[in-house]
Amino acid sequence: MQKMKAAFLYADRSKHIEIENVAKPVCKQNDVLIKVSACAICGTDGRMYEGTKDATKGSSPQIRGYGKGKFIIGHEIVGIIEEIGSEIKNQEYEVGSKVILVTSIGCQKEECRPCREGNYNMCANNQPIGYYYPGGFAEYILVQDRAVKQGVIIPVPNESHVSDEHLAMVEPLSCAINGQSYLNIQRGEYVAVVGAGPIGLMHCLLAKAKGAKVILAEYSEERLEKAKEFGFDHYIPTKDTDLIQNISEITKGEGIDVGIVACSVSKVAEDLLVAMAMKGRLSFFAGFPKQNSVLKLDGNIIHYKEVSIYGAFASNKAQFGEALKLIVSRKILMDKIVTHTFPLENIVEAMEKMLDKKGNALKVVIKP
Repeated sequence: MQKMKAAFLYADRSKHIEIENVAKPVCKQNDVLIKVSACAICGTDGRMYEGTKDATKGSSPQIRGYGKGKFIIGHEIVGIIEEIGSEIKNQEYEVGSKVILVTSIGCQKEECRPCREGNYNMCANNQPIGYYYPGGFAEYILVQDRAVKQGVIIPVPNESHVSDEHLAMVEPLSCAINGQSYLNIQRGEYVAVVGAGPIGLMHCLLAKAKGAKVILAEYSEERLEKAKEFGFDHYIPTKDTDLIQNISEITKGEGIDVGIVACSVSKVAEDLLVAMAMKGRLSFFAGFPKQNSVLKLDGNIIHYKEVSIYGAFASNKAQFGEALKLIVSRKILMDKIVTHTFPLENIVEAMEKMLDKKGNALKVVIKP
């Protein structure tokens, strides 16, 4: 029996990950086995590590996993095809080729509208990789039959010279693309993003690429200082100054055309609504804390200014493909986004580095 190293998160103990030698997954006739090249740490992974988010999503053990309460998480995955099941006839898949993986796996039933439309991330029975299925913090990941059938494997173009660490950014960038798909950002418009974490910065990069004037607001002094390396148009330190007043001064009283809430703070959503321009578009990109998710919004602002409000959750395969093209073509650069890499054995140190809000880490990548 062949073995592999895997990082197991124990769901009943906070901040408890152990590296173990376990059986390498067996590739059955409808599966594809991937050797993991890189898997980035998502903020959600960090919350599961801390114990503030349920890793089980109500399902334990993982499907063809390693036992009750032992979770391999990680869903921002790049790898090399190691083995292809005998029943798989997809000509795009070749042993030795580099691929990325779409996270969401829907029920794929004909009566399910999201799945029928290809929006598997919106399926009520979505079973994502890294939650229901073992994820990428291991030497190998098995893409199981249902995921293969859905087409979650996306080949990386052969001409790509982008590093594995940067390719691991396809998943988070695809989420930002999904969030902006509703917003119709135009050249010269004011776009305000609140939250200078990796996702907020990706939103800024996308908006800047569309010719927008980008305003980035952030509470953490350390994060805001780090974000200044990106050279956006305006920066607002919300710890010491008023967000609404700053936006009014920057836009000469007209307000912002687009607002993106990229932090889990309810008041930010309320304040950005006040700061909107006529016909502004407001995105609630980040989720809000369950205990404080009910917002107080002035309906008259929405009515008289004709403001549109949108939500965004995860992404679909088409948006993964768009993100991959942007990164491979280097139209969106990840050089300043990816700040640290760690071997699998040092995943605990990597988690702590990512969670340190006063540190200099943005995206942290594990390379098994």
